[in-house]
Amino acid sequence: MRWIAGSPLLMGLALLAACGQADQQQEVAAAEDVAMDVAEAPPKGEGGAAQDSGTDPLAVTLPRIAYIYRVGYRLPGDAIPTLQQAHVALCDKMGAARCQVAGLQRSGGEADYGNGTLKLRVESKSARAFLDTLNKVASDKGGRPVDTAIEAEDVSKQMVDAEARIRQRELLVGRLTEILRTRQGSVGDLVAAERAVAEAQEELDQAKGWLTELRGRVAFSTIEIGYNAQAADAGGFGAQIRDTLADSGSLFLIGLRGLLTVLIVLAPWVLVFGPLVWLALRWRRRRKPVFAPPSD
Repeated sequence: MRWIAGSPLLMGLALLAACGQADQQQEVAAAEDVAMDVAEAPPKGEGGAAQDSGTDPLAVTLPRIAYIYRVGYRLPGDAIPTLQQAHVALCDKMGAARCQVAGLQRSGGEADYGNGTLKLRVESKSARAFLDTLNKVASDKGGRPVDTAIEAEDVSKQMVDAEARIRQRELLVGRLTEILRTRQGSVGDLVAAERAVAEAQEELDQAKGWLTELRGRVAFSTIEIGYNAQAADAGGFGAQIRDTLADSGSLFLIGLRGLLTVLIVLAPWVLVFGPLVWLALRWRRRRKPVFAPPSD
């Protein structure tokens, strides 16, 4: 306490923190007064003429929602690249200010095993109409939607908290800067005050970045698209015979591979223990007694 009392600059910082707490208490008290005024406002008369309440109507704030749309298409494997490029072209046609490609992936060379994904960021007010256009283009290319989901996240509280934090940090940085401009104290006090300003400015920048990200999520909805190849039709009797022969050939190769694997594993053991077993059997035959035939 003696050290703080001897440093006018640190005393100013302490008073500043106390003033911040006092301001918050005053804001809470003011909010309570406004709530009491609204609750005690007299009702309107039967003729529609309102009594003089002296208060404005309460403003209704709509929730700020971040949407994620997910849709999966099933179509012939060789049509996946064509449909994917058609969807990218639709996004490019809207312009970078309304639609952006956030990711694209495609894999699988065979028609029956191809798949791909596409991630777009679309202007929120146009997202649902754009999704209908995607479905129409997919239908024209022989595809059909098989998976559809909508995920909504209310980020209103997060945005309000970020805005309040920005206002508090801006006020704190301004007050600390003013104190440093008219500083009085030792070099150590000056360094401590500058460090406090730097920390407050860093927190302010982080809050602004987080608020910018939240606003971007609300302004642009995410559309995640999946493409999967559909299985080929079974066909007629000839196609079924071909599939059966192909399956039997695959099973024969699998069995042959298993037999070769067993032989390869056992071969070293046969080479090691085979001669020993042969010698043991030969030695046993030599020790076996030989009986003479009975004489007449």
